[in-house]
Amino acid sequence: MSTITIRPAAPEDAPILAELGARTFRETFEPHTAGPDLEAFLTAAYGEAIQRAELADPARPARILEVDGVPVGFLQLRLGHREPGVPGEHPVELQRIYVLRAAQGGGRGAALMAEAVEMARAWGADVLWLGVWENNLKALAFYARTGFREVGDHVFQIGDQVDRDLILARDLT
Repeated sequence: MSTITIRPAAPEDAPILAELGARTFRETFEPHTAGPDLEAFLTAAYGEAIQRAELADPARPARILEVDGVPVGFLQLRLGHREPGVPGEHPVELQRIYVLRAAQGGGRGAALMAEAVEMARAWGADVLWLGVWENNLKALAFYARTGFREVGDHVFQIGDQVDRDLILARDLT
């Protein structure tokens, strides 16, 4: 039986989050995004320096999911940010919740989601929200199972490619 742990991420974990972020994003979106645009996006969004800066920001706490001591996923919240249509007085964004494809299943994503909900509630959040690509059916099904509903949309752009993300929210009260 595997041992699953979720631990706080610290700035020295930046290489782990950089690798996990780029790898999971690539697993999901590489078939749908042009090569040079994807590579530029991955560097800008998940580069090690970016991850280090985000991990040093108290408004962007993260947790790392490990299976038998090996990092296989992470979550990152973002405080103080909201999109139009997000309800509540004190929403918190679930900016990232990523699990490597080979590690999905077995309740690992649900464990990360439970951690995100607990963290958000600890900060007094009344709503947890996120953006997800409208064609990411697996993620949409997971979010529906965990209590999220559509409250809006926004544009997500990688290079010249423009996609529609759905904004989903979950009541925490």
